[in-house]
Amino acid sequence: MTIIIAGAGRVGFRLARTLSQKHDVIIMDQNEEALARLNESIDALALYANVEDPKSYEPLKGKTYDFFIAVTDSDEINLVCSLIADEKIFVKRKIIRLKNQFFAKSSIASKIGITDAVFPFSMVAESIKSIALNPFANNVKCFKHFSQKLISIRVEQNNSTPSPIATFISDKLHITGIDRNGDFFIPNAQESLQPNDVVFCFGTPEAIQALGEKLQNTLPQKNKCGVIFGANTLGIEIAKALIESGMMVKLIEKDLELCAQASHLLQTNATVINSKYGDYRLYQEEGLASADILIAATANDNENIVKCIEAKELGIRRVIAVNNDIEHYRLMHSLGIIALRGPKMNAFYAILEIINSNAMVEERHFCGGSALSFVRRFEKVPFSLSKNPHPEALILYMQNNCLSTDLQTLDQESSFVLLVFAKRTHEEGVRTWINIL
Repeated sequence: MTIIIAGAGRVGFRLARTLSQKHDVIIMDQNEEALARLNESIDALALYANVEDPKSYEPLKGKTYDFFIAVTDSDEINLVCSLIADEKIFVKRKIIRLKNQFFAKSSIASKIGITDAVFPFSMVAESIKSIALNPFANNVKCFKHFSQKLISIRVEQNNSTPSPIATFISDKLHITGIDRNGDFFIPNAQESLQPNDVVFCFGTPEAIQALGEKLQNTLPQKNKCGVIFGANTLGIEIAKALIESGMMVKLIEKDLELCAQASHLLQTNATVINSKYGDYRLYQEEGLASADILIAATANDNENIVKCIEAKELGIRRVIAVNNDIEHYRLMHSLGIIALRGPKMNAFYAILEIINSNAMVEERHFCGGSALSFVRRFEKVPFSLSKNPHPEALILYMQNNCLSTDLQTLDQESSFVLLVFAKRTHEEGVRTWINIL
């Protein structure tokens, strides 16, 4: 495929680095330093250009492009350059990153021919809301066409259950991966769970809830009070999402101007507190230590880690750190902190999933990008399905809302859903296999 990326910032750079390994990539920006860094490390065409200037697209005329991806830091620029690209060159699909929630709720994007819009701030907020509503969850992944979810649960350190995975598996739930001490693997049915494992399970919400009760027994059944550090755009979106779920919210921010803005936007629905953060007395004076869940949502990973450690020391059991840099993901996990992708990382993975998915196959990344799931629906069992794409991949069949690993249990002439879970290192073979079935 041939792909144009408008914007060579953190998201654009990562997309170019990843996509250029298999596709022809052109990246446009006016930042000479960013383009020089691209030229040094990535096999992509770096084009010095103002993406808002129609003349910048003249050298690109005469070809067909599979994707135009607008990921500058400005919603307005992303919208404008998408319109110009539509006018000046032929593009099959356009993907745009947008921050403003107004665009998420309006039809503007579709009216101007944008095929896919990514809203990373609302995506992060909705992910945190899902975790808050699932007291046992470390993370929650939902799918488009069915109610089953992919949820990760951390096994409590004092949980001494040595039972093999086979004892937890049913036609409503299957364990699809384990993150153990930073190493992700697809387990066999004889593998036993160990304390502090992060267990990825796919199934109905009810079955996952029952498993969570076996792996953890001290978490509250419902999160009623949440504390958010950071009243930036992300912090406010998280606050809105938690308020919608019925939670009481306290928002902590050291910047007085951001506090005023948050108070104006949230009105009386949340308590906004101005603080310089690093004072343990704040937890006692403002009653933060009694919170059910704490979210550190600043743009600084180190600050987020520190706030989560402080909260854990004061007895707040559920702590979430927004992870802005993938390099800190493993550290957060090792400290028992729920690490959730920040807006830029969310935009990167969401765009990758859009590009790699198609009308037949839905692709999702999980476990910090170290694992993938593939979903495809069939009207009947294809003859070629008997072959396994990789010995370490897990294949599940879902028919009439029942899960099975045995192809022979399927009604051969009825529709079913095929799910494959694999490590990132095996993605090419698995992706090729599921697409050509």
